[in-house]
Amino acid sequence: MTPTWRESLERVCAAVVSVRIDAPRPFDTEWNGSSQATAFVVDAEQGLLLSNRHVVQPGPVVAEAVFLDHEEIPLRPVYRDPVHDFGFFRYDPAALRFIRPPALRLRPDKALVGTELRVVGNDAGEKLSILAGTLARVDRPAPLYGSSKYNDFNTFYLQAASGATGGSSGSPVVDIEGNVIALNAGSRTQAASSFFLPLERVLRAFELLRAGQPIPRGTLMTTFSYTPFDELARLGLRPETEQACRAADPGGIGLLIVDKLIPGGVTDGLLEPGDILLRVDGEFIPRFVPLEAHLDASVGQTITLELERGGRPLTVRARVHDLHAISPSTYLEIGGAILHDLSYQRARNPQVPLTGVYLANSGYLFSPLDLDRGAVIRAIAGVPTPDLAAAEAVLGSLPHAAPFMVRWIDLDQPTREHVTVATMDRRWFAMTRSTRDDASGRWPSADAPPPPPPPPRTPVTTNLPPSDNVRVQQVQPSLVTVTCNIPYKIDGIHATRFVGAGLVVDARRGLVLVDRNTVPIALADITLTVAGAVEIPGEIAFLHPHHNYALLSYDPALLGDTPIRAVDLAPRPLHPGDPVWLVGLKSGHRVFAQSTAVAAVEAVDLPLPRPPRFRAMNLERISLTSATASLGGAIVDSEARVVALWAGFSYQDGKDHRVAEYGIAADLFAEAVEIFRRGESPIVCDLGVEFGTVTLAEARHRGLSPETAAELEGHDPLRRQVLVVQRLAAFARGWQAGDLVLRAGGATVTSVREIERSLRGGRVTVHLLRDGRELEIEVVTRPDDGRGTDRVLHWAGALLQAPHHAALIQRAVPDEGVYISLYWYGSPASRSRLRAARRIVAAEDRPTPDIDSFLAAVGGKPDRASVRLKTVDLDGKVDLLTLRLDLEYFPTYELRRTRDGWVRIEHS
Repeated sequence: MTPTWRESLERVCAAVVSVRIDAPRPFDTEWNGSSQATAFVVDAEQGLLLSNRHVVQPGPVVAEAVFLDHEEIPLRPVYRDPVHDFGFFRYDPAALRFIRPPALRLRPDKALVGTELRVVGNDAGEKLSILAGTLARVDRPAPLYGSSKYNDFNTFYLQAASGATGGSSGSPVVDIEGNVIALNAGSRTQAASSFFLPLERVLRAFELLRAGQPIPRGTLMTTFSYTPFDELARLGLRPETEQACRAADPGGIGLLIVDKLIPGGVTDGLLEPGDILLRVDGEFIPRFVPLEAHLDASVGQTITLELERGGRPLTVRARVHDLHAISPSTYLEIGGAILHDLSYQRARNPQVPLTGVYLANSGYLFSPLDLDRGAVIRAIAGVPTPDLAAAEAVLGSLPHAAPFMVRWIDLDQPTREHVTVATMDRRWFAMTRSTRDDASGRWPSADAPPPPPPPPRTPVTTNLPPSDNVRVQQVQPSLVTVTCNIPYKIDGIHATRFVGAGLVVDARRGLVLVDRNTVPIALADITLTVAGAVEIPGEIAFLHPHHNYALLSYDPALLGDTPIRAVDLAPRPLHPGDPVWLVGLKSGHRVFAQSTAVAAVEAVDLPLPRPPRFRAMNLERISLTSATASLGGAIVDSEARVVALWAGFSYQDGKDHRVAEYGIAADLFAEAVEIFRRGESPIVCDLGVEFGTVTLAEARHRGLSPETAAELEGHDPLRRQVLVVQRLAAFARGWQAGDLVLRAGGATVTSVREIERSLRGGRVTVHLLRDGRELEIEVVTRPDDGRGTDRVLHWAGALLQAPHHAALIQRAVPDEGVYISLYWYGSPASRSRLRAARRIVAAEDRPTPDIDSFLAAVGGKPDRASVRLKTVDLDGKVDLLTLRLDLEYFPTYELRRTRDGWVRIEHS
């Protein structure tokens, strides 16, 4: 009796599983990330599941299956084809407690045009979906997903209109009898077309895998395409050859031709594009399946190819290469970058030689440069790197912070070679080599030996570029270019590299003033460039929490006799119309001087960023009537004394991050500079309040008395403004949003700077107008040493820290809990939606007010253990989630700032 669809699908559905995939590292054609797909049981006794190659992944993968009854079980990859889009997972059948899934039969012979079919799988994220269709083609070219992405080749594909979407990858395509006739692989949503992989080569691999035998794969390092006879005739196929081929393959409409070759490959110089393949070792080969069968059976052997080229018969002999040998199975991590041998898959489209080291992820080591994913490194430090072993040897020999040259190409433009200078990092990230273990399905890693000690730095002397401009001559000895590279994005920071101008404010001690658009956080590597000729390292000495400036230190001895000198600071008020000079720095250390005038002095009021990050506040900005765009510099008076720092102010405009240039009055930073000159460290008395201004007219509407209004007007007759509390941190006691500030320390105030000057011992009495009523409060400030965030924990693929200052002020985040700064794609944090800007307030039902209590709550948990977390978002909404640890790819470690700088501390 013919089975019904209902009867067949009941059996099929029991064999189909939803697969959750975490790819923890970028590798070859695949990015790191978390996704879901489908697989199905093909051997219930051995626990074999069939899915797509892009599901099983060419690189590291952590996967688990959810069966029809919602039993969850871990998977391990046991095979991924080097070319075709299929692979196998294995699970432990004994671990299933309630379901006994059947094994589905693979029947490639049943895939016939007109066959009614069903695609059964995890379509569009649904646990189980059944999509209907009719098989329309069995000779479709393999779909193209993009030149830099995975693409199948040297095979036909099947096509039907079934409308499968994301998540259905790896779904079985079944007929009414429940036979699997194809493997769902891709789709084109615009046309509701689905593409299926035929099963002939899948069945062969499955039978070998089930028998415990290796799966040999041979290649000529050549891409073939199936071409119809009319096109073959134009390529020169002789009529008698066509007649013989049609007779030998009555249903055929064409033959295979050479499409792409790998330079330096086994057929380079033997075959040419357009060659028509007729026979291999005397056997007529009109299609892909018999060709691949012959190659797979001939790995390491020499075969004879009979072809026609331009109407001429041709016979060549070529050695069959091992396809697995040109598919990488090991990678190197260094400085956050990931390197591995260039794969055949990536070399095939641009047709480049299979030599060099592929950059799968630029990481911290290469991200400051033009090198990005898709680069192929051919030499490091002048040493050729034909493979990963050569690159590892050179990189391992370089000390931390050593500069080295990199020679590379981009696979999108492979004919152009580039040379770039990188700087070695062995402090922030570990250097490890990971190699695939097919027995376990994991990629165990081995740590590299420690780097050699860096050589002692020797002083370098340079001269300053000549200039005819007097102002340039006077300020140029104090201008440096500041480069800030950030290895870990904490404190809500939006980028990893910043460049700006710094002013030397103490040449004897080595002290540089810079804006916080250039140095936004404390976790960074600082480089100072003097006169465009000498680079020296710098250290972050102080970050003002509000005023958009930072102080850096450096070793003056490293500059030898370079004529560096400190600027003269002239802290004095500036007013609109005052004539000044702007001396600025452009890229390439080009210094300019521009005569201009003060246009306005007004309170800074920048849009709130999301998520919270540093944003200048509680200061006045100085705008000029004209200003050339620059990296920054100084506003100077007629005697070249610095009256203001010309600074970049970073802000967020919708989704765009922008920078505006304004001046910061010298009065704001002169005191901190003087404290550093005395060898001491400044302490900021933080009120925990962001102030804005309202006009006197609006203040009257809020209940300001005529007497007080007259007092404020007399104090500041030009601007006629009143300070108002806009935002406040939870630690700012006594204040309320909307308070108008009238006096501080008994004196009338109309600027934040006046309040700051009134502080005595971190306390001040403030006279306010609140809800139409005047009152006095005493407020206590919180000391801030300007160190910024000095401790960061990496856990489960997330960066955790104490709530940072911007979050406390901008969103009134309580100063407790563990703040999530960032998560890595493909990590447990990503899978469990442990999103940035949330706080973890409890773990395993234990409160976590700080990092130490969090570590106490989660410490000792083994790999793959589950952890319950209670989180709170910026709006106070609470969420409870669970997370499964992955200590192999995402171990626990912390970064801590000590007296000797930042150190990395391993916890597991």
